[in-house]
Amino acid sequence: MPAIVLTPDFVNNYLDSHLAERQVNKIQHGFPSPRFWNELSVPLDEIGEDRRRLSETHNESPVFLYIGVPYCIKTDPGKCGYCLFPVEEFQGNAALENYYGYVEREAEMYREQMEGVLLAGAYFGGGTSNLYRPAVYHRIMDMVRRLFPEISDQADLTLEGIPQLFTREKMRAIADSGMNRISMGVQQINERLNSFSGRKQTTKHVIQSLEWARELGLAANVDLIFGWPQQTVDTLLEDLETLVSWDVYDITHYELNVGGPTDFALNRYHELPSTLANLELYRAGRDFLVDHGYEQLSTYNFRRPGDPTTRDFREGYTTRFDHVDSLGLGYAAITFFGNPALPSGRSWSFINHRSLPQYKAAIDNGRFPVERGFRHTPDDWLLMLLFRSLISTDIDRTRYRTALGLDIYEKFATIWDALAERGLAKVTPERIKLVDDGAFYAPMISALVAEERYRELREQAARHRRESRGHAAAAGVTLPVPGVGSGG
Repeated sequence: MPAIVLTPDFVNNYLDSHLAERQVNKIQHGFPSPRFWNELSVPLDEIGEDRRRLSETHNESPVFLYIGVPYCIKTDPGKCGYCLFPVEEFQGNAALENYYGYVEREAEMYREQMEGVLLAGAYFGGGTSNLYRPAVYHRIMDMVRRLFPEISDQADLTLEGIPQLFTREKMRAIADSGMNRISMGVQQINERLNSFSGRKQTTKHVIQSLEWARELGLAANVDLIFGWPQQTVDTLLEDLETLVSWDVYDITHYELNVGGPTDFALNRYHELPSTLANLELYRAGRDFLVDHGYEQLSTYNFRRPGDPTTRDFREGYTTRFDHVDSLGLGYAAITFFGNPALPSGRSWSFINHRSLPQYKAAIDNGRFPVERGFRHTPDDWLLMLLFRSLISTDIDRTRYRTALGLDIYEKFATIWDALAERGLAKVTPERIKLVDDGAFYAPMISALVAEERYRELREQAARHRRESRGHAAAAGVTLPVPGVGSGG
């Protein structure tokens, strides 16, 4: 298959054919997609050595920490109707706290690697991290301080949860433990629309949780989803008006990802707004928030200045360009590690086991519970950084020149020029900025800049499958058919 050349014709044809397709955000995994993470042996010792070396040679090489929970409460439809993340049904506090004991043991395995490293921030995600009983939040922060004795004064230590599971006692424990921010997955304030998820959440739950957070000095973010079944511009604006009237300073407003064997994909797809209707929802929400004094910090995050409890936290991406070190602990947690100063092939993305029994078994056997990973070439790492820059809507050409010795405009000139001609980007000698609808189309733009490399990865994967079948046939072994008689 011939290599792709990003000619103006190719780029414009790509844009024309993809502008009406549903967007899929890539916040969690970056580049490349996890389906290409095929390295079953991830050299954690080598990564630890590189991490220590960077810490010694750089005055500050901070780490961002993610700790996951596998459990969510049971809903009908399952997984809130739309969730694509690996989760387990909540089995009670005994099972949850047994799991957390494994997270503590995993953290201890990284302790030597993290010696002397500054913690830049932490996110306690899910599943549903406010399922824990109050006392466990102190245990969590005690573990964090053992792993990272030095925590940045500006670190955001954020706990994610759903409104109906917060109590005042739980919120007090969160604040007293040293966590300083909550992020609530409200998704829809409109109770009729929210009922499609099977959650028992009410408006009162949301208001009460926000009041407790304010009383206890916790910063609070609210997540809302647009592109929901039966959602209209009017229902979207009613929800945003409500948040503004409640003085919510930090709002994450993102498009619904649709796919997999979810209720929304299988049974409510006909009720979902079209891609162009989603664009209208995005525009209406963005314009409303900007008109009410909010700044658009990323493709999905809006913040109003003046919140006395908040810090400059940017969820899902980084403003620190020259270093990415995000340590994931727990079931299905993801780690990113890389730096332009590292030799080729020493930057990594990897994911922990997405099977809870396998996650626990690895730790019981004294092994890091890593399922698989991806070893980045320098070009891969460039794309990882560029994906993060696109999420922030701002690409600093000077930073790319300094760190990587290249002009990011020249590298993808036909793409930036085509976007500028369509009013989706603005190019200056200093930066490339997504403007107008450009932020909405950031996932598509990310896929376009990576198209050549994705073509190579697809060809490599196909070649590997052919070789595997050839070896199996020579040995007289019958390989399973994907999707038949397997968990895949």
